[in-house]
Amino acid sequence: MMPLRFYIQVISIALSISAFGQNDSIFSRANDAYADANYKEAKRLYLSIAKDGQESGELYYNLGNTFYKLGNIPQSIYYYEKALKLNPEDKSIQNNLRFAERMRLDQFQSAPESEVEKGIENFVKIFSIDTWSYLGIGFLSLAGVMFAFFLFYRKPFLKRLAFGLCLLLILCAAGSFALAQTQLNNNKESVFAIIFAKEKALLEEPNPKSNVFFELHEGTKIRILDKFRTYYKVELPDGTKGWMETTNLKKI
Repeated sequence: MMPLRFYIQVISIALSISAFGQNDSIFSRANDAYADANYKEAKRLYLSIAKDGQESGELYYNLGNTFYKLGNIPQSIYYYEKALKLNPEDKSIQNNLRFAERMRLDQFQSAPESEVEKGIENFVKIFSIDTWSYLGIGFLSLAGVMFAFFLFYRKPFLKRLAFGLCLLLILCAAGSFALAQTQLNNNKESVFAIIFAKEKALLEEPNPKSNVFFELHEGTKIRILDKFRTYYKVELPDGTKGWMETTNLKKI
């Protein structure tokens, strides 16, 4: 007799498959509504999928487009950023995000980076975390093959060659895993949010009587560095740092 846990797992899988199929149907209806310029209905349908716990770069990208058509720039930027987080190399998302950012009031010049820092950052981002990990596994597998050749070859030259290639592939694997870990750590440390208030003060200190540097506006993306009570320490794209109340900020 099958244990009760087995039946519970089967029912859970069946329900998840059913929900996936239902959301797939809703997604198609939302796409049709968007194509017919019925953006309010498209928004309702896309959001119903997101509220159901489903997420994908395509879903967030379509939500970004829908909110852009509805003139809601902060929501548009928010969903483009979420889409870009899942698909960082997608050119369509990058381009549409740039268009949406031009519509917001606050415009910033990015803080200058040294050529070395920029080169390292670009190199780490050549591949995604998963791709770097798969490369590491591939290099390790090839290293195992080379080690097998080293054990079975009898000619000294071929043994040295196989052993040398084995060490090189192990180093490549270690490098790939290190790059995957670096990118993962960067993602964990980089917590960003979008401002959803018409105006929001950037403060010198985390208290209501603090001096105000200046006012920021909806749609602006900030980096969260720290938290103290009901305030976040934040950094702007140009490197300016200050404190901001946690209300009306939506983490990406």
